[in-house]
Amino acid sequence: VYFPYDRIYLEQYQYMRALKQTLDAGGHCLLEMPTGTGKTACLLSLITSYQMANPNCGKLVYCTRTVPEMNSVMEELGMVLSYRSEQLQLEQNAAGLLARNDAVMEDNNNETSNTTKPQKRKRIYGPKKLDKDRSNMGPNPHHGGAGGNGALAVCLSSRRNMCINERVIRESDRETIDEAC
Repeated sequence: VYFPYDRIYLEQYQYMRALKQTLDAGGHCLLEMPTGTGKTACLLSLITSYQMANPNCGKLVYCTRTVPEMNSVMEELGMVLSYRSEQLQLEQNAAGLLARNDAVMEDNNNETSNTTKPQKRKRIYGPKKLDKDRSNMGPNPHHGGAGGNGALAVCLSSRRNMCINERVIRESDRETIDEAC
C-alpha cells in the first residue's frame, strides 16, 4: 500500500485491513472513524494500491456531500498518486541498479573462476509494464492523459452546489434549480 505519510496509526492500519478483507471477499463494508483520523488517505491509498495490483477489480466511486469535501478528496488523491509514482520510480531505479550489479558480478565471477557458483541476489522488481512505452504508476507528466497510468478521477456535482445565482440557490426544489441554473 502506498501511504503518503511518514506515520500510520493503529486505527488507520485496522481500517485499511478491514477494507482489504472486504475487497478480497468481494463484499460490501461500512467503516466508521472520527473526523480528522485520516479516513480519506487510508481509503484512497488502499483502494488505488489494490486496483494497481488487481487491474480487474473495478472502480471506486467516492461520494461526498459538498464541493469543498470533493475538492479535499481530489487533493488527497493527487497526493496519494504522486507519492505512489515517486515510490515506484525509486523501486524501478533500485531494480536497474541491482540488475547492473548482477551483470558486473557475473562478469567478475566468469573471469575469476568457472567452478564456483555466483550467489543469487534478491531482486527488487519495478511496476508491471502495461506496454513497452508506459509503466503502471501514478501521475507522470511525460506520458500525458490520466496521469500516464490509466488512473482517472472525475468529479461530479449537482447544479445546486455549483450555482452562483442567489435567487436560484434559495429554491427548494431540485428540478427548479436544475432548470434555472
